[in-house]
Amino acid sequence: MRLKIVFYFLITNLLHFQCYAQDSEYDKIYSESAQVLVSTNPKKALTNTNLLYRISKNNSQRIKACMLRATVLRQYDINNEAIRSLMKADSLATIDKNYAMLSRINGFLSTLHREIGIPSLGKTFLEKALNSSKKIKDKDEMYRFQGNLCQELAYYEIDDHNYSKANAYLRKGNKLFDKISSNIDKPFHLAVNNEVIAKNYLLMHQVDSALVLYNKAQNLLSESQSPDSPLKGFIYNGLGNVYTAYKDYSKAKENYIKAEKIAETSKFYTLQHEVYNSLLEYYKQTKNNQKYVFYSEKYNEFTDKEEGNRKLIADNLISTLHAKEKNSNSKYKKINLIIITICILAVLVTLGIYAYKRKQDYGKFKDYISKKDIPHQIALVDTQIAFDPKKDTTKEYMSQETEESILKKIKELEEQEYYLGKETSLNVMAAELGINHRYLSHVINKHKEKDFANYINELRINYIVDRLQDDPNFLKYKISYLGEKCGFSSHSRFTIIFKKVTGLSPLAFITYLKEESKTKSNQL
Repeated sequence: MRLKIVFYFLITNLLHFQCYAQDSEYDKIYSESAQVLVSTNPKKALTNTNLLYRISKNNSQRIKACMLRATVLRQYDINNEAIRSLMKADSLATIDKNYAMLSRINGFLSTLHREIGIPSLGKTFLEKALNSSKKIKDKDEMYRFQGNLCQELAYYEIDDHNYSKANAYLRKGNKLFDKISSNIDKPFHLAVNNEVIAKNYLLMHQVDSALVLYNKAQNLLSESQSPDSPLKGFIYNGLGNVYTAYKDYSKAKENYIKAEKIAETSKFYTLQHEVYNSLLEYYKQTKNNQKYVFYSEKYNEFTDKEEGNRKLIADNLISTLHAKEKNSNSKYKKINLIIITICILAVLVTLGIYAYKRKQDYGKFKDYISKKDIPHQIALVDTQIAFDPKKDTTKEYMSQETEESILKKIKELEEQEYYLGKETSLNVMAAELGINHRYLSHVINKHKEKDFANYINELRINYIVDRLQDDPNFLKYKISYLGEKCGFSSHSRFTIIFKKVTGLSPLAFITYLKEESKTKSNQL
């Protein structure tokens, strides 16, 4: 999460550490690679990082080359190689006791591990970054690093939907940035922080506070050294969302148009993604079906094209990595041959694992479909589940007639699809049925063979799977919309529960459904 302006930070922060003598070969290559080639010709930028490392005169230059390499690789999700490059930089910085670089490197490692879904390891690197930042002698640098690390702490909280706690970290970061006295671009850092705080306020439905913070971020950005950075587009998009919440659709549209123009001019992927999503919601609310369909098609075309481009570039970068190994100096040829062989074997193993995993996933898909299609008949006399009387005393004073009556009421509620309500809970359901919640819990545990939460979640997932099977239009909807449709309040929660019930992610499940549908059409 939160990739939107982090990449911009990585480049600007790398450039901050350039040597002032811009006439050296190293500086010329580095400047061109970091400022231009990273976004326009990543393959050449990656090749240049090898050259930069070879011509480096000290560890500081080698560290910069490693970090630039990691930045290029991370941009196209080649994260394992990016982490390897950063670990190499970490070793060099440790030797030199370069605490500024150690702080930056470990902050970068924290971000990478958080993004690839290993937050526990990410927090370990973040702790190391925080400890290193306290040893930086230059106070302005120390405050800047610690302010950036507060942003990283905030992103962990945002991932867990703890928006208030995230804002507390971001405000702490603002205080640290305010202490900076040198020419470091303080307004830009503050603008980023305030934009994120504003977005969190919107997620907490505190629209007035969000508006104040977006305006503050806009003013700070105009005072910064990068007034036309992609951040400007995120601010306009946020203001559009604020005015949409106010139902001031005229002002909302005005801001969305500005955001869209910046997004399409900058070609900043995350900004385009966010703006198109906002426009879809805007035209949905304003009931402009023609525009809604237009942006829906535009969004799908954009994501498909971007994924294709990213995959193509990533493949080229991987090819460059292999080619570099193959074309190394003759004294390393034997070692490189071994490395290339290992890489090829790794690719084959990966493909084998992928094929095996895909076969397993398809098996899970078929198994779930077949089980789901078998009616789940429950009869009181057929239940043979043993219960520990010490743990479940409800059955001692519940008559069989009461139990059967509760089962009948549950079945009626299931037919009414009551489980789709976001506020569904054991107590709410018990009140709806007019029974003791312990009775209800006992009957569900006994006859459904699961606790209340899992019972409700399975009904919801089965419902949305039925929709996916019966209505081809559902296969085109976004995952977040499908989750909302069956009663889940968040995209991540829906994805987790979907995989728990079916054994597959929603995206993988939908892919298999599409493949089966295509196969059946071809057979006809």
